[in-house]
Amino acid sequence: MSHALVNRDALDELTAAIGREKLGRILDRFIVSLATAFEGPDRGPAEYGREAHTLVSMSGMLGCTPLSLACRGLEEAAKAGDDLTGWLIDLRHLRDRTIAALRDMLPMEEPPARAATG
Repeated sequence: MSHALVNRDALDELTAAIGREKLGRILDRFIVSLATAFEGPDRGPAEYGREAHTLVSMSGMLGCTPLSLACRGLEEAAKAGDDLTGWLIDLRHLRDRTIAALRDMLPMEEPPARAATG
């Protein structure tokens, strides 16, 4: 999977700061919320814009820069009253690719410590 969608260095820095287990939980929750982002037939531009705003910083913090930038673009387009059809198509595709990349990068569980033999 393309690592251009997720910055491995950003995830490594987070792992060092908060630990593998906590980052794994954060990524799991982010993936679950992202999976349903920008869906729903009865939503207006303002609601899509608020959802995009929410995802800008979280996706950026988790090293998903292309997704963060796309969310910022959708947020600005929604505020401007632009047609969001093309934005949503592109963003949903990027969302799905980002989810796949994140799943590929989920921190592996620490191997159990080996008992000393001697």
